[in-house]
Amino acid sequence: MQFIPKSKPRLRILPSWPGNASPNLLFFGVTLLKLGDRCAPRNEQSHPAEWFAPRSPMALSFMRFSISTRKKLASILLAVTIFALLAGLVTLVQGRPVVFGVLNAIFVGTGVGLFEQFYVQSSRGRWFRGIHPLLSILLYTIVVAILFVAATNFSHLLLSGLYPSPVPYNRLPFVLPRVIAIAVVGIVVMRAVHFIGIDTLFHLMIGTYHRPVIEKKVIVFLDINDSTGLAERLGAMQVKALVGKFLFDISKPITDYGGEIYLYKGDGLIALWDWQEAIRADKVLRVIDAIFACVRREHAQYQRQFGVAPTFRIGVHGGDVVVSEQGDTKRSIGIYGITINIASRMEEAAKAHHVLCAISGDVVQELSDAEDRLYSIGSEKIKGISAELPIFQYRIAGEPVAVAVEETSSLRSGESFGFRLGQS
Repeated sequence: MQFIPKSKPRLRILPSWPGNASPNLLFFGVTLLKLGDRCAPRNEQSHPAEWFAPRSPMALSFMRFSISTRKKLASILLAVTIFALLAGLVTLVQGRPVVFGVLNAIFVGTGVGLFEQFYVQSSRGRWFRGIHPLLSILLYTIVVAILFVAATNFSHLLLSGLYPSPVPYNRLPFVLPRVIAIAVVGIVVMRAVHFIGIDTLFHLMIGTYHRPVIEKKVIVFLDINDSTGLAERLGAMQVKALVGKFLFDISKPITDYGGEIYLYKGDGLIALWDWQEAIRADKVLRVIDAIFACVRREHAQYQRQFGVAPTFRIGVHGGDVVVSEQGDTKRSIGIYGITINIASRMEEAAKAHHVLCAISGDVVQELSDAEDRLYSIGSEKIKGISAELPIFQYRIAGEPVAVAVEETSSLRSGESFGFRLGQS
C-alpha cells in the first residue's frame, strides 16, 4: 500500500519587473537578486501553463543562471558598486578625470569578484581558503596588480578619443596601494554577504522582520549518520574536513532549488522554503533527490580523501512559523514555533525507522506527483500536539525499491490518517 496524494493545480503567473524598486545603490545588487529569484528557468519538470506565463524583459537575462549563481553575481554587483564609488571619490580628490577611476574600478572589481565568487568560494578554491590569511593577501595583491595594469591600459585605449593622454606607468607605484586597499574593501563586502547570506542582509536592511511576522514555510532538517563513529574513526581534524566538504557540496542544490540555509548545525543543517514554492511541482522532493544525487557524484572523492563517504538522513515538515529579528550586538533572523520542532522530530523519525527521508503528513497531502515513492510508516505522538502525526517515507530517486518497501509491513489504515491510500 502506498500514499496517493491529492492533485492540485499548479498554474503560476510569474510577477513582472516591479516599478518601485529601491533606487538606493546599496540596495541595487540585493534587489537584483530578489528579481532573479523570480526568474527561474523553465524546464521539462515545470507545469505547461508556466511555459507561457508572461516574463519581464529583465527576467530573460537571468533565465540561464541558477539561483546560487545569481546570488554570486548580485554580491559581485554590490561590491563593484561600492568599489566604483570609492575609486571615483579618490580620483576626484586627485584632480584626475573621474571616469578613469570609475572605469578602472569596474574592471578590477569585476575581475576580483569573479575570482572570489567563482574560484575562491568554489570547490576548486578550497586550497586557497585553507592557506594562511597573510599568504592569501599576498596572492590577492598579485591578482589585483595584474588586473589594474590591464584595466589601466584598456581604459586609456577606450577613452583615447576623449582624453588623449599616455598611460601613466610612472604613477603605478603610488596608485597601486590605493587600488589594493579599495579591493580589500570590495572583498570584505563580498565575504560579509557570503557569510551573512544575501537574503538575510536584504531583510535586515529593509526591516522586513523588525516586528514578528507569521509565514508558512517548509523546513528541512538534515544530519549525517553516525557522526560520533566517524569522529572516532577519522579524528577531529579529518571529520571536520569531511563535514565541511559535505555541507559545501549539498548547499548548492538547496540554493539552486530556491531554498535558504537557515542554520549550519554541527554535522548538518536546517533549510527553509516558502510553502507555495516548496510544494509547487513537488519541488521539495526534487531538491531532496538532488541532494542525494550530489553526494553520490562525490562518492569517489570522499573515498579518496577520507576513506569513507558520509550517509545522512532528512526530515521534512511545514506550517506556520514566526519569523523575527533576534539578537543585539550580532543581529540575525530567527524562526520560532512548533513547526520547526516537528521538522526536527521528522529527522529523528527517519533515524528511528532506518529510512533516508521522513516527511510529515501535513506536507505529503499537499504534493501531487510522487505517489509511487511515498510510503506510510505510521503515526507518532508529538510533544505539544494532541493528535498523532502521520509520517511518510520518501524513496529517493535511485534508491532500490526493496529498501523503500521494507517498512510497508507496518502500514496502518489510511482512514486513521485522514488520507487516501491505494494498492501498490
